[in-house]
Amino acid sequence: MQERAKITRKKILQAAVNEFSAKGIDGARVDGIATKAGVNKQRIYAYFKNKNGLFEAALAAVFAEISIFPSKSINEIMHCPKRITEILMRDFMKIHANHPEFWRMLAWANLNDEVSLNLLRGICIREDAGFREAFYTAQRTGVLVREISYENYIFSLMAITFFYHSNGKTLSQTLSPEFFTENGREAMTTQINMLFGKV
Repeated sequence: MQERAKITRKKILQAAVNEFSAKGIDGARVDGIATKAGVNKQRIYAYFKNKNGLFEAALAAVFAEISIFPSKSINEIMHCPKRITEILMRDFMKIHANHPEFWRMLAWANLNDEVSLNLLRGICIREDAGFREAFYTAQRTGVLVREISYENYIFSLMAITFFYHSNGKTLSQTLSPEFFTENGREAMTTQINMLFGKV
């Protein structure tokens, strides 16, 4: 792909992420995305075929912008396995706080049965490989309970941090505003750490 085409494609994806994260697949309009990207609608269809294809590419672009398991964090865990839950919770919380379009796009993707998520497979496999070894090291050293599987552990932390951000507005009213302060997050992280192993 030529440099000019790459720039155009990137502009389209940025506009698409903004539109889709705010309005979802059904609410977003290709015309609006084209206007924001400064291209004609036909250019979008040439690159992405249809609106679902554009959404899928936009979701993959959001994943590409973040690192779910940064190498720095993996190194921290390998150096101090007992901090694994704290480090992961910190990283996942930071992702959602710094990239609100990430959890919004995930929510919209899960609400639409017509969206294919095949583009995510390769991204997730690459991200996942390095962290698995850190997880098993934490189990071998006895700081994580051996009975929990890798999948259940990751799912639990991802679910907690996703739900924390995607439902913060309502939960701050129905649960406790204190829960959504820095002190509240730290207390939650410490207590969740107790669920999976030694503090």
